[in-house]
Amino acid sequence: MNIGAPKALWKGAGRVIRNWRLWCLFYFLNLLFAAVLALPFASVFAKDISRSLAGSDLLAGFNYRWYVEFIHANDANGAYFESLVPQIVVLLGVYVLMEVFLAGGFFSVFAEGGRGKVSRFFSECASKFFPILTITIGEIVLLFALYKGDAFWARANLAAAGEALTDAQVLHAELWRYGAVIAAFMIVNLFSDFAKAAVAIDDDTLAHKIWRGLAFAMRHPFASSGTYLGAAIVSAAVIALYYFVESGMHPLTAEGIVLQIAAGQIFILLRIYSKLIFYAGEAALYRENQIEVINVKREMLE
Repeated sequence: MNIGAPKALWKGAGRVIRNWRLWCLFYFLNLLFAAVLALPFASVFAKDISRSLAGSDLLAGFNYRWYVEFIHANDANGAYFESLVPQIVVLLGVYVLMEVFLAGGFFSVFAEGGRGKVSRFFSECASKFFPILTITIGEIVLLFALYKGDAFWARANLAAAGEALTDAQVLHAELWRYGAVIAAFMIVNLFSDFAKAAVAIDDDTLAHKIWRGLAFAMRHPFASSGTYLGAAIVSAAVIALYYFVESGMHPLTAEGIVLQIAAGQIFILLRIYSKLIFYAGEAALYRENQIEVINVKREMLE
């Protein structure tokens, strides 16, 4: 029996709980990357704050005046922060590769529905890494082409007609343009995700698995897009809840600082949980609906 987006997300949420060790693993990996990314800035910030009153001011909230003074004092010519860009780009690249590596294991384990072994998880990560990397590279190339195509269209059309249009017409055209680009990006990302799910779950040649994932998304447009948007709504709700709670905190005491740090870590755990629901929901939707198609084909052959 085919399942829809709500049931797929519900099943996905349960599968993430059953595989809590993978949830913790993803959390610690994110924590590690965040710590490494913070290192280039930590020593400079600590040195500046230790010799000024900015430390106590920052406890009450972000101090924009201090930030501007800090930039001018430490990097008048932009050399320091420009020197950090290569390090940040490398770290972000490694993080993306890590997510590509883990995706195959998440899709495979969550598709099975039970509690997967960590050893099997890493085995699936390794075996599915290059196929999923191929899809990711294709997705990046396609998104870049859409971005450049949009920029070319804007220069060729809006810029030429700019003098003949009123400000309201230009704003209206820009809103439609950005809406179309965002929708195109989401559609590409959606099809890419189900291609990755098919690559991780199915047994076939790479080309057949990619086509099967794309065909699945086209055959189930409401269920696939509903799962995609449902997971996005869960993530947005987690972010909104965090900022609502954080706005009521006053970290002016040691207890307040500890509470804010704890709230931040709980927020990260919930964000990771919502992201894993995304993997698990798509895996459940694809696996159960695809099994139905395979069973129907077998009955027709018999």
